[in-house]
Amino acid sequence: MKSKKMMALVTAAAMAFGLAGCGGGNTAATTAAPAEKAEEKTTAAEAVTEATEAAKSEGSDNWKVAILTGTVSQGEEEFRAAEKALATYGPEHIVTATYPDNFMSEMETTVSQIVSFASDPDVKAIVMCQAVPGAKAGFDKVREMGRDDILLIAGTPQEDPAVIAAASDLVLYADEAAQGDTIMEKCADWGIDVFVHYSFPRHMAMELIVARHELLKKNADALGIEMVDVTAPDPTAEAGLSASQQFILEDVPQQLKKYEGKKVAFFTTNCGMQPSLQTACLDEPNAYYPQPCCPSPYHAFPATLGLELAIGGDDEDALKQIAAKLKEHDAVGRFSTWASPVAMTIIAVGVDYAKGYITGEITDRNDADKLVEMFNSKVEGAKINNYTNAEGETFDNYYTILLAPVDFNDYL
Repeated sequence: MKSKKMMALVTAAAMAFGLAGCGGGNTAATTAAPAEKAEEKTTAAEAVTEATEAAKSEGSDNWKVAILTGTVSQGEEEFRAAEKALATYGPEHIVTATYPDNFMSEMETTVSQIVSFASDPDVKAIVMCQAVPGAKAGFDKVREMGRDDILLIAGTPQEDPAVIAAASDLVLYADEAAQGDTIMEKCADWGIDVFVHYSFPRHMAMELIVARHELLKKNADALGIEMVDVTAPDPTAEAGLSASQQFILEDVPQQLKKYEGKKVAFFTTNCGMQPSLQTACLDEPNAYYPQPCCPSPYHAFPATLGLELAIGGDDEDALKQIAAKLKEHDAVGRFSTWASPVAMTIIAVGVDYAKGYITGEITDRNDADKLVEMFNSKVEGAKINNYTNAEGETFDNYYTILLAPVDFNDYL
């Protein structure tokens, strides 16, 4: 079976500010006395603050929201959501950029892009989704610049909840932990015998992914479903995403052969591996796919099924088109997802919330009631909760979003 590879759109981030501790500065800058450095830092911060105040005096419509996402190869939905916001509000109000695909090894580039956003006094909010490693460091740099006026929103964070919550004004994430219930409920409906969980050490060090995994295991044991953990190559490692995709394409048939005659559900924690997993399951009658890691009608389904879906368009129409294609492969009852794209909704709500805060319609950096209202206006029935970690600590600015899985039979 051939692998369907997603095309990568590489965007080079222009870096207007250098990072403290990084090379590339001139000799005078690197050899300046501590007092001189402190004076330079203070002067730079004051300049930004003065420019910000001047921008405010020019009128409430003089604002920008900066959006930082991955490229299409690691998160097309987020990329397209940023494009949609740009088209909606125009370049006078929205600026966009991407972080590197190899964000783990190029964290300084991510931080530099965040700092570059904050160097523009008209930028009054930064929405980052996914908030990959580097988000916390970048947000801290923004505050060090004296930009306390900037609203910082982290979507789909990959740093520890306590860490990213402390650095951000708002954190928005799909309720990964609770998916340990909804995924297994779907598997129970299907009569699944074996659940294969693909991940890698970097993801399995993330608190919410671990919480979901533990709940999946607990529910699998209660339901009599055998849960199998398989370590896949990390897409950010030297071999890259293609190695991870190829691994999935080769391993799924091996797992089906190993558990021949049994119903096997497959799940992976990584966005870039979804097209390969869907492809590997599509024509195998005993292979089931409960949802993508970021549940959505647009997450890998268009590439896998050869559909030209307008990402962020009519969700119900998209589900109908997916259902029709799945029927051609006798897979309608073997695939599921959420009815709306949670990652895109996070960016859309983040931008609208930022706009409301900047223009004075929202007066609190963290207005829970307003967030619930905004999410439900876009996805009816969305469940929004504050995140509570395993130690019982609840973060009042960290919100999780949960939707129910769909039955594609309902869209035929």
